[in-house]
Amino acid sequence: MRNVMQEMDVSDWKERLAAYVPQDAQEQADYEEICKAAETDGGQILYRSRNAGHVTCSGFVMNPALDAVLMVYHNIYDSFAWTGGHADGSADFLWTAVREAKEETGVRKPFPLSGVILSLDVLPVRAHVKNGAEVPAHVHYNVTYGLIADPKEILSVKPDENQDVRWIPVEQLTQVCREPHMLPVYEKVIARMRACAARQKQVMAALAEPLLAWYPSHARDLPWRHDREPYYIWLSEIMLQQTRVEAVKSYYQRFLEVFPDVHALAAATQDQVNKCWEGLGYYSRAANLRKAAGEIVEKYNGIFPSAWEEVRSLPGIGGYTAGAICSICYELPTPAVDGNVLRVAARVTDNFCEIDRTEQKEAVTKNLAEVYQSHPGSCGMLTQALMELGATVCLPNGQPLCGECPLAALCTARKNNDVMRLPQRTAKKPRKMEQYTVFVLCCDGKYAVRKRGAKGLLHGLWEYPNIPGICTAEEAIAQVSAWRCQPQDLLQTVERRHIFTHVEWEMYGVYLTCARQDEQFVWLSAQKIAEEISLPTAFRQFFREE
Repeated sequence: MRNVMQEMDVSDWKERLAAYVPQDAQEQADYEEICKAAETDGGQILYRSRNAGHVTCSGFVMNPALDAVLMVYHNIYDSFAWTGGHADGSADFLWTAVREAKEETGVRKPFPLSGVILSLDVLPVRAHVKNGAEVPAHVHYNVTYGLIADPKEILSVKPDENQDVRWIPVEQLTQVCREPHMLPVYEKVIARMRACAARQKQVMAALAEPLLAWYPSHARDLPWRHDREPYYIWLSEIMLQQTRVEAVKSYYQRFLEVFPDVHALAAATQDQVNKCWEGLGYYSRAANLRKAAGEIVEKYNGIFPSAWEEVRSLPGIGGYTAGAICSICYELPTPAVDGNVLRVAARVTDNFCEIDRTEQKEAVTKNLAEVYQSHPGSCGMLTQALMELGATVCLPNGQPLCGECPLAALCTARKNNDVMRLPQRTAKKPRKMEQYTVFVLCCDGKYAVRKRGAKGLLHGLWEYPNIPGICTAEEAIAQVSAWRCQPQDLLQTVERRHIFTHVEWEMYGVYLTCARQDEQFVWLSAQKIAEEISLPTAFRQFFREE
């Protein structure tokens, strides 16, 4: 089995090497030597036990400005040098390079500028002693990637191998590098990283024309795309946050029937708005809609503001929503950058920075703003084309539809076979697990409900009475007695589950008849619960029609 896996690794490696094009005679010779070793010894070249030569992976770490290099002082070489380490059986050279950069420098979040191999080199290693054992002279088949790190991160030394780690300005490399044969390698890698960054910006600049040509014949017919009324665009964008398009369509139409304009929304009670919102989840969106409507009526005389700063200042409106409203409704050069757009940008530029980093969103927004500025009158269409591409072609899960993509010819990730590796995201923390017992108490045909507190999850919304933890039948009856509701019959118990973004509720529902309606609860008929109040989905799943 081990040999089979080794051959599979080498095969995958060869496929990735196919995109590498040697630039001069020395690179061609090194490339041919590495390929020959792979053909002769197969997966053995991935292990340092192959004394004649084996694969190492280097990350050339630069700052975002690409004018300084993060280097470590290697004891073996008695010189400052790039980070790197042995493949040790893995053909995932890119992440080996990232791992070694982390271990040798202490930097927590270096990321590849691109997934492309910047250099392949056969590098001599002199005989040395490591961990008390003599290591004969040999060569490294070195695979180099360009990495980016934040100079503000705290650095640390790996003491068993290195003496120092520091940021070195590019112009000072000749002063600190005591390996003259490495300087030409460093110089070419720096040049290629700068060229790569320039290409990424050029690709972003070239997005507009193919997108604008593609969008009119590929746009879905969505109700909020029928005009540019800011109230409609605003409402649709708020509803579409964390919610699928198909689910939003019916809610959008129903909401407009009840609240046709900003004046009607501002005049409504929060319970009325919540009832219209029921089932969409993330109820803070509904609360902020009503607050913002009130502000628009009071501060702007019911006319939706048209300046980005004013739109952005409204409750519940972030940079993405403000960008969408201002570009679609007012043709301002304000990109709407969300996960869809960040995914498209990551793939088309082959950029491995985690898309949920603030600096990445800011960089993409800045680059797109320049694109918008060069296409006046088409800002709204560009915003919607990017949205459409991310939602229908450059898909988030599974294989994107590259054959249908108007940006296929530009897409660097497609060229470098990196599409399925992008976008990168910061690893999410596991959801917090919580348990609750939910009480569905019925007395004389009415059910106990109450409003949640003013803070916390689902704050201010209606709920069935509940307590933390899972109760036994005896404990549940005792709790209802403590509420002074005089429990009678336990009718049914059910188990339910509800998942929020960061927390998951395990819920145990207890259905009980009671002899007394205690005043700490509001007692309503099933019809009133169905028609007049809004129960969040977490509690709505316990509702029973009579």
